[in-house]
Parts: sequence; structure tokens; C-alpha cells
Amino acid sequence: MNQNVSFNLVDEPWICVRDLGGATREVSLLELFEQASSIKCLANDLPTQDFAILRVLLAVLQRAISPTLDDDDVPAEVWGRLWRAHELPIDQIHEYLDEWHHRFDLFDEEQPFMQVAGLHTAKNEFSEIRKVIADIPDGDTLFSLRSGEGADRLTFSESARWLIHVHAFDTAGIKSGTVGDARVKKGKSYPIGTGWSGCLGGLCFEGPSLKETLLLNSILCGDEINELFSDDDLPCWEKSTAPAGVDDLAPTGRLDLYTWQARRVRLIPESGYVVAVVLTNGDKLAQINRQDYEPMTAWRRSPNQERQLKLPLVYLPKTHQPRRALWRGLDSVFGVSSPEADSTVLGSGLKGWVSYLASRDAGCQLDDTLIQVHAIGMEYGTQNSVVSNVINDTVKLSAFLLSSEGKDLAALAKSLASSTSDSVFTLGTFAANLCVASGGNGADELKGAKEKAETRTFFEIDMPFRQWLAGLNESSNAEVERKRWRRTARAIIEANASALLREAGPEAIVGAPMKTGKISGWMTASRAKAMLDTALKKYLPLEEDEPRDKEV
Repeated sequence: MNQNVSFNLVDEPWICVRDLGGATREVSLLELFEQASSIKCLANDLPTQDFAILRVLLAVLQRAISPTLDDDDVPAEVWGRLWRAHELPIDQIHEYLDEWHHRFDLFDEEQPFMQVAGLHTAKNEFSEIRKVIADIPDGDTLFSLRSGEGADRLTFSESARWLIHVHAFDTAGIKSGTVGDARVKKGKSYPIGTGWSGCLGGLCFEGPSLKETLLLNSILCGDEINELFSDDDLPCWEKSTAPAGVDDLAPTGRLDLYTWQARRVRLIPESGYVVAVVLTNGDKLAQINRQDYEPMTAWRRSPNQERQLKLPLVYLPKTHQPRRALWRGLDSVFGVSSPEADSTVLGSGLKGWVSYLASRDAGCQLDDTLIQVHAIGMEYGTQNSVVSNVINDTVKLSAFLLSSEGKDLAALAKSLASSTSDSVFTLGTFAANLCVASGGNGADELKGAKEKAETRTFFEIDMPFRQWLAGLNESSNAEVERKRWRRTARAIIEANASALLREAGPEAIVGAPMKTGKISGWMTASRAKAMLDTALKKYLPLEEDEPRDKEV
């Protein structure tokens, strides 16, 4: 490293934030914690960057708070005091960042932040800096927002953000082989998987300001809800980083995973910019049954892995589905809190902690607070070697729904999200049947009609469901809300069905023979509508759909 170059993340502005007035700016680590009450949210290059940086901030906050606690402290009470305070405990944060100030310099000669000093290949080759920039696709950059110098060099602040991101979300392609890594073969380091956060369906909770967001995601307990966290769990800057990665390294806890060194990196500065990078594989980490350590994702049960590994329960991170809104997969938000023999989705550790805070057992620290659930993730393609898509979605809901007292309303929300999706899919089938009745019979034609109808209807139903979900709270009556949503959803779906009927034309009245699918016979517009009506009465029944007793 060039000894004349220094950029310390504690003091230098590098984190992009949006303040409560809507303006964006860059702040240093210290400024962020000092001003957290007046900052609305993180606003970096990608949502995945925000997620990766948030995890670094959480590690700093937990380690700053840790020395002030003792065995007599009750985690929920400590959290409640922090929540009610106007600011974060800035004196403790100052003290912590002063102690570890030397580990936050990007270009320190001996211990550069999240890097390995002197990391090099056998031929001292460097890669272009675009290797760490996730929003530049491999190959042609014609459609990238970055071009020219923006793709060939980074400012120090940009470099800090992408450095954190590459550890969390880097692709799984072949890397440069570096000297001292026994895993290198013929100068190449072969894939060990994506960065740790890349295999997660990332979930975090957000409040009206960054101060509340940081606290909502700060878990102040250890393995047991009434025990404080262990001091053995350390972020990467409190440990020495070995030059070569390790294949069988086990995490010590959530802070270890928040800052997991999935890569070995060295940034190459020149004339005030970072122009190149040495990037290779770091510490490999298996995904199986890490739910006790990783709290920012839901977990799905894997029967296949259970059979292969001969284990009673195996859970893997539950990733997000790129083309499905978060409200359609509320199991990720409301999953059960502990493994059970028949549980297919295990809720995130954060959900379990916030559920506890919102419950009577913890003194209802959150009451009926409206919080935002944020889903963030990365979709990869071609054996995880390229970035295909960034997942970014939010829903707002009352903290009461996450508590044990609100489980009935949570179950209602999950049930209606599922039945609403089924109803929209049924409308898609209706559109395909109308296409047949109008003389269409090609598989692509029917698929196109189905997908177009579903896409349009999901778009129209999206905001009403989000508003309905956000309106559920402690005073809500489940049966009233069930009827209210069913009527809303039915109105939207039936309006779309009427539009499809008008678009079908007179040919659909006469109809045509079914030549594909499970349904045989003659398909007409009236038959297609009757089938839709039957399905809607099943999935979204209204009071008038209920059978009435015949008069004697």
C-alpha cells in the first residue's frame, strides 16, 4: 500500500444517506451515528449495498453497547431505554470507534479495512476495478449507467461501499489465484459460492429514521431471549485476517456473519482514485442450519438435504422470488419462531426478537408501532457467476402483527395473501380460456394471454393489499377485515374479468374446441366465466355466495 494514502471510514464521508427533508449526502461512520435521528435512511448505489453497510453499522453499534452491560441487565429493558432516547448512545460509540480507529483505514499498510495487505498473484497481476462493481454487467457495458472513467476508477468513498458489498454479494465465478493460497490451481481460485449475503433472502425492519432502523435490527440478546449476547462474537476488524481463505471456518455469531470475509481483497489506489483490485476467494461457509447465527433471513426446510445428510431437520436460507411481491410471500415475514417437525418455513431471528419486543412479556416495548419490512436480495445467473437482478421490496405493518398476541391477524394476512394470489391465477386461466374460445390454440398464445392478465391484475391489487395490511392493528376485528379485503379483491378481479370479456369479441360467445390443457370439450365465454365464478367463490367467498336455506 502507498504509505502516503489514507482514507479512514470513521472520519471521512463515504456512506450515502437521505435526510428527513429528502436531501442526499455522504457522511462518515461517526457522523452517521451522531446524526442518525435526523437521517431517514441509507441511500447508496444499490439496495444490496445498503443491506451490507447496515450490517456493518449493526456490528459497530452492538460492540459499542456491549461494555456497558452486565449480567443483571434485561435485554428488553436495555433496548427499551435506547428506543425511547432521543439519540443513540454516542459516547459509547465514540469510545469504540476511537479504540478501533486504526482498523477502518482503507489503505493502512498493515491492516487495511476488510483487505489483506500485500495480497498479490504470482505474476503481480491486477484486475480492473469494475470487478467489484455489481451494477456493471460482464461484457458489453452499453446499457450500464456507468461508463468511461466511472467504470474504470472509483473515488475512495465509492471504493469503501463496493468493498463491503463484494464481501457480501460477490458472484461465484473463478477468481485470481493469489500467493499463499493452497486452494489455487494453475493460477486460478475456483468458486466457493457467492458472498454470504448473496445466499440470503435478506430481511430488515425500518423505522421513520435511521436511529429507529438501527435499533429495530439490533438484537440485544444471546441464544436465550433473556440472556445478553456473547463477547466472543467479533466483527472482522477486531480479528486478524489470514492472507488465504479457509474452507471449514465456523462463524462465532451474527457479527461474524455480518462482516464475513468471503473474499480476500486489496484495493490499488492511484492519483486519488482506486483504479484496480486484487480479488480472490476468502472464507467458505456452508448454508445449512445457520439460523442460530444469521438473523436477517427466513429459513426453509429442505427434505432433500435431510435425506442426503441423514439429519432430522435441515434449514437453508429462504431466498426471495424475484418476480413476486413481498406481500405474496408473507411466510418469510411471519414464519414460526422455532423448528418444529412439520414447519416448512422458519422465521428470521430478527422477527423473533421484534415479536418478543412487541409482546406483553417484554412490556410491549413497540406497542402498535408501524414498521416497514424491507426485503433485499441478489439474483444470480449461470452458476451464480453473474448478477441477474436485485430484489428490493417493502411492506408496512403494525408491530402488533409480529407479537404473539397478534398471531391471529398475521395468520389472516398470510391466508388472504395466498387466496388472493390463487384468485389472480384463476383469472389468468380465465384469460387463457377466453383466448381458446376466440379461436386461439397455440401454447405461446395462451401463455401470453394468461401472464398478461395476471400481471395487470397483480399490479392493480398490489397497492390496495399493502394499504389493507398496513391498516391491521391491535384494534382490528379479524372477521371484519377478512370480509373487507375479500370484497376489495373480488371487485378488482371481477373488473378485470369484465374487461377481458369485452376484449374477447363475439367469437368467444360461439366458442371453440379445447385442444390443450386438462379441460376438454367446447370452450365459450359463458363457460369460462362460470368456471371463474366458481373459483372466486372458493378462494374469496362473499356473504352473498353462502348457500341460503330454502323457504318452506
